Amino acid sequence: MRRTPFLLTLGLAWAAGAPAQKAAPSPVASPVAGSAVPAPASAALARALALYSDGSAHASSFTQVYTPSGFATARRESGTVVIQVPQRVRFDYIAPEKKVFTYDAGEGRFFSPEDKQLTVRRLSEEEKARLPIIFLSQPADLGRQYEIAVDPGEAAASTRLLLTPRVPRPELAWLRLAIDGGGNVGGLSYQDSAGNRTEFRFEGWRAAKARPAADFRITGPPGTRIVEN
Repeated sequence: MRRTPFLLTLGLAWAAGAPAQKAAPSPVASPVAGSAVPAPASAALARALALYSDGSAHASSFTQVYTPSGFATARRESGTVVIQVPQRVRFDYIAPEKKVFTYDAGEGRFFSPEDKQLTVRRLSEEEKARLPIIFLSQPADLGRQYEIAVDPGEAAASTRLLLTPRVPRPELAWLRLAIDGGGNVGGLSYQDSAGNRTEFRFEGWRAAKARPAADFRITGPPGTRIVEN
């Protein structure tokens, strides 16, 4: 059976069908002096939080670009994403191949139709930070975990933020968000300490009726092989 990378978009170092590897727990940053979030950053994060926390299912098309460290060639994928409180997300990949990833209640699920396999895994804090739900946290809470700065010299249409973990994390060196005046998130990118970089670009956000919880905890059709890591 072909080995399908689980969540290439998130840069996870494990694959469907591979033996489970337990990572050491990452230290949690404690409140520190100077953890206040700059006013423009706090305002942008508050706009995003208010928009995506209204109980609707917020959907957008997305393009994902993954560039491994040391390589000039990037892997591009595209599809649709849905975000819904409390911290639920679903990616339906369309090109170059169909696959589905969902996240809910700390658990990531990845379904590969080609392999007829569903991989289930509890995500670490670093892995969860890579999902487009990080902005569903209060700005002050994010300020205790990250040093937050406004990227200078960017277009006025969006506030572009740089989040750097206060406690070093091997799987997350930095994370960037682009938030427009209405709270819509137009982009999310991050890089790990090895230099592997992933970028999400979102277009055409729209709100719809909330989707059932089962949409964020996929099970696959009958006959699906289930792998728990």
